[in-house]
Amino acid sequence: MIAAVAWAPALRLLRTPRTRMAVAGWFAIALAFGIAARWRGSAHGADHALLGALGPLVLPLLAYVLVGGVVGGHSLSHATAPLVAFGASPARSAAAAILVAAGACVVSGALVAAGVDVLAHGSTDPPLLRDALASAYAGALGGAGYSAWFALGSSFGRRGGGRPVLLVADWVLGASDGAAALVTPRGHLRNLLGGVPPLDLSQRASAVALALLATGWALVAWRRAR
Repeated sequence: MIAAVAWAPALRLLRTPRTRMAVAGWFAIALAFGIAARWRGSAHGADHALLGALGPLVLPLLAYVLVGGVVGGHSLSHATAPLVAFGASPARSAAAAILVAAGACVVSGALVAAGVDVLAHGSTDPPLLRDALASAYAGALGGAGYSAWFALGSSFGRRGGGRPVLLVADWVLGASDGAAALVTPRGHLRNLLGGVPPLDLSQRASAVALALLATGWALVAWRRAR
């Protein structure tokens, strides 16, 4: 069972002080952006904080830290090697690591997005509860996309060197509203948060695209690591 081998990546994530401090730091930065938007009295405070800070900066780097914590700063296959050495299936070990990273990123993405929305909520933003739930949904889906994106990066190189490469690629390609943004989490997340969509996609289309892309990236990472 995958659950039987999920304890190792979960404990690695929870027990690494550097990872805990980095995650806490990015949560604090995100909430600070939300508070700053409220203090400025911006009528669209939630939109400004989500699109200006959470989407392009906080969520990708938070997911980067979480995936790095799951793999211990190494490659995906290196992170699962101790379990394999004790007789665990390489396929199950890789799947467990990817699922633990996905769960951490989804929960963290939802919480931080909802928190920023609540703190930054302005007078002309949509009703608070509805807006917070929509933000949590976007953050969760964005977290899923980024977890798979960085898991894929962690499957390349002896120390998972593909992870920083994909971080840069997401920033560069996802910043546009053209076709290049279609293959990165950033472009679709921006659309889900109410920003400029890639190639005028609807939010529903971006949600479906991001879910499919995340599944594909995770499967490729799993096949490479196993």
